[in-house]
Amino acid sequence: MRHLFFILIGILLLASCQENDRMVYEEKPAVYFSDYMADADSLQYSFRIKAQDRDTIYIEVKLLGDLLENPASYRVVALDNSTAVVGKHYVALPESFEFKANTSVEEFPVIVTNPGEEMDTTTVTLELALEATEDLDLGYPDQVKMRLMITNQLIKPSYWDMPLSLYFGEYSQVKHQQCILIMGHDFPLTDDELLDWGGLSGYNYWMQQGRAVCEYYATHTVYDENGNLITVWNPF
Repeated sequence: MRHLFFILIGILLLASCQENDRMVYEEKPAVYFSDYMADADSLQYSFRIKAQDRDTIYIEVKLLGDLLENPASYRVVALDNSTAVVGKHYVALPESFEFKANTSVEEFPVIVTNPGEEMDTTTVTLELALEATEDLDLGYPDQVKMRLMITNQLIKPSYWDMPLSLYFGEYSQVKHQQCILIMGHDFPLTDDELLDWGGLSGYNYWMQQGRAVCEYYATHTVYDENGNLITVWNPF
């Protein structure tokens, strides 16, 4: 009877191991855009950020599955419904990019170019999509496409409502332009870049600049683009 008991235990353990094996991720590694959704205006870029006519934007891609033991290639293509024109608004993408081994996140560059005054009143879109290769499949279906908006107009930073509003108050284009004049530059493209701007730790730099802008409006009467008086706020 005791012998039969141990046989039953062994059968149960074997079945349990087989079930766990089936639960392990066994698909080919796949790539997806980590922070961008197909139906959203994923990323906005203005040439006013750095006051130059050519810049490189780095877009993040993540790996789904186990880390790679060897580098693998992945493809990014520009879709036909893009309004951005290759050679005019951006440089043609290479045939493929490399996803390095032993990492879960990579970045690929997109070089954008400003053709001239038309961008002062126009925004073009560059629709990008990941494509499967022999090395890598596609990840989450709703995160394999993204849209890059390119212009030379003022763009409200995507992170203004939090945390920039703590330092600069309510957004307006007039205030945004004054911020550029006082700071000597525009706000960075992404909130990640806020952490290192100005060589100071954390958001100390933005705290200082927010107070300087607030002081300007405490001593000047200025109206925004909608005719509303820009009033002082309590900078963090």
